[in-house]
Amino acid sequence: MAVGNANQFGGTWTQDKLQLLRGYLERYTTALKRQHFNLVYVDAFAGTGYVDIGSQADSQEVPLLVAEVDVDTAGMLKGSTRLALEVDDRPFDQFVFVEQNPAYAAELQFLQSEFPDRDIQVQTADANVFLPAWCDRQNSNLGVPWSRQRAVIFLDPFATEVDWNTVWSIAETKSVDLWILFPLSALTRIMPTERQPDEEWAAVLDRVFGGPEWRDALYSTQVQPTLFGEDQILTVRSDQQAIVDAYLAKLRTVFEAVAPTPRWFLNSRKSPQFALMFAASNPAGAPIAVRIADHLLRNW
Repeated sequence: MAVGNANQFGGTWTQDKLQLLRGYLERYTTALKRQHFNLVYVDAFAGTGYVDIGSQADSQEVPLLVAEVDVDTAGMLKGSTRLALEVDDRPFDQFVFVEQNPAYAAELQFLQSEFPDRDIQVQTADANVFLPAWCDRQNSNLGVPWSRQRAVIFLDPFATEVDWNTVWSIAETKSVDLWILFPLSALTRIMPTERQPDEEWAAVLDRVFGGPEWRDALYSTQVQPTLFGEDQILTVRSDQQAIVDAYLAKLRTVFEAVAPTPRWFLNSRKSPQFALMFAASNPAGAPIAVRIADHLLRNW
């Protein structure tokens, strides 16, 4: 087991987040235990499989690179890849770990020897390039059709890396459940409260939200009189709840169902950092999937 390149981002709340994910994976595989689907788990932005929290504080204003759960040794926490591999009542049939950093991807390769009974694919790739092609491939003659398989995809970006086109391609499969960590803190840092973002940051927001609708949804103009009797027109950004609600609304336009209650994660100063969201794309399975996910999001 190699942990030399363990990730060094995150806070004390990350264990709660991944316990929630693990709870869903266990329930998901149990629910499909007697059905004849090929089950796939996909971890994008997969990191190394471990994270070093020995010197990290949850007050850091840095987005999380890889999810963690379960203390292992020497201050290491198990990553989301490992918790998925350890689901053993009804294991996934295939695991796809996507990591763009070659050093991190090399660490993930060790999982193949640690879990020799698991079908593991490590892809050194940009998730925004790999995932749309992978989702489309399953509908082609080259892959297993989506009608014969189900999948859970976990998107845990470093910050604002997830393109809306990637999320849309996942919804189009009609067979995938999606967990996505919405980078609220990273977005609010590029969204001024009293003016529209400049064009460079606006382009990032267009990519994340899938278009310019956020401009009208999250910014408004107000007329305020000045001391000199003149009207001053101000641009005002909506609050953080509205930003989260806007993304949830966007998810509802392409997924069959979306859990209504995201789980907010705060740093030690009680400042929101992320919102964990769930969406289901399969028409038949979405109602029960959302019920399970929403229960976990509310109560875990």
